[in-house]
Amino acid sequence: MRRSVMMLAALALMTALHVPFTPAQTDQPAAAAQDPKQAEADAYKAWYDANAAKDLSKAIPLAKEYLAKFPNGQYAAYLRDKWLPQTQGFLFSEARKAKNIGEMITIGRQALEKDPENLDYIYLLAVDIRSNEISANPPNYAHANEAAEFTERAIRLIEGGKVPGVFADKSKWNQNAQLAYLYQSLAILAEQKKDTNKAIELYAKSASLDGTNIVNYFSCGRLHHEKYLTAVQKYQAFPEADRTADPAKPEVKAALDEANMHADKVIDCWARFVAMTPTKTTTRDQVEKVITGLYNYRHPDSPDGLQKLIEQYRTSGPSTSSTTGSASTKP
Repeated sequence: MRRSVMMLAALALMTALHVPFTPAQTDQPAAAAQDPKQAEADAYKAWYDANAAKDLSKAIPLAKEYLAKFPNGQYAAYLRDKWLPQTQGFLFSEARKAKNIGEMITIGRQALEKDPENLDYIYLLAVDIRSNEISANPPNYAHANEAAEFTERAIRLIEGGKVPGVFADKSKWNQNAQLAYLYQSLAILAEQKKDTNKAIELYAKSASLDGTNIVNYFSCGRLHHEKYLTAVQKYQAFPEADRTADPAKPEVKAALDEANMHADKVIDCWARFVAMTPTKTTTRDQVEKVITGLYNYRHPDSPDGLQKLIEQYRTSGPSTSSTTGSASTKP
C-alpha cells in the first residue's frame, strides 16, 4: 500500500538544500544584533547549516524557532508549508520502517497540531498500532489508549467521506471494508478492557459493514459463549425445586431466558463462522462440536437443523441477521 507520507520523504532534505542562502547585509556591523533583517538571516543560517549537515534533531527546532520569531519572514512560507511537513513525513516513514510506535505517535501528534484532520497520519497510526502491537503474539497494549483515539478519529473522518491519501489508486478504496476493520479494532480494545457488551456491539457493527470477515463471527460466538456459561451457572445456582417449579419464579425464568438467548447467539455466530471456513481446522472442529450440542439442546426436534442452517449461510453469503429460539429446555 502506497502511503502519502512516504511519497514526499525522499524530497524532504534534497529540496531544502536547493533553497538559496542569502543572508541580509547591513552597513552597520556593530549594530547587527539589533538589525531585524540580520537577526532573521542569522536564524535562517542556523537552520540552513543544520539541515545541510542532515542534523534534523537540530534543524527541526531551529525551523520552529525561526517561524516563532519571524512568522512572516522571507523563508517562513517555505519552512512552514513545505520543509516541516515533508521532513515530518520523512521521519514518520523512518519510524514506520523501524516499527517505532512511540516515535510515530510523537511525530504524528506534531503534524496533527497544524492539521488536526490529516487522515494519512491518523489512519496509519490506527492501523500500525493494531498490526504491530495489539495483534502481536503476545498482544502489547502499551498504546491501547492511543489506538482507540486514532481509530475513533479515523472512523469519524472516513464516515464523513474522507479517503486516506495512502490509497493512491482510489479504485481500490472500499469504505465499508476499511470501517469494518476499524470498528473491529475498537471491539478488540473493548475486550481488553473487559467491556464484553461493548465488544459484542462493535463486532456486530463491523460485521454489518463487511460480512466476509470471519473474525467478527468467531469473536461474537466466543463472547456469547462466555456469557452463556455464566448465565448457566447463575441459573443452576437456584435450588432444584425452584428450577422445576411450574410456574417458575420470575428471577429463575429470567436466568433461564438469559442463558437461552446467549445460546442462540452462539449458534448463529458460530454457524456463520463454520459456513465461511472452507476447510476443517482444529478451531472449526471445536466450534462445530459446541454448537452441535447447543443446537440439539435448543432444538431437540430438529436433528438436522444445524447442518441446514450452516448450509443456508454458506449458500446465501454473509449476513448480519440473528436467529432466535424459543425452546423451554433447561440447561
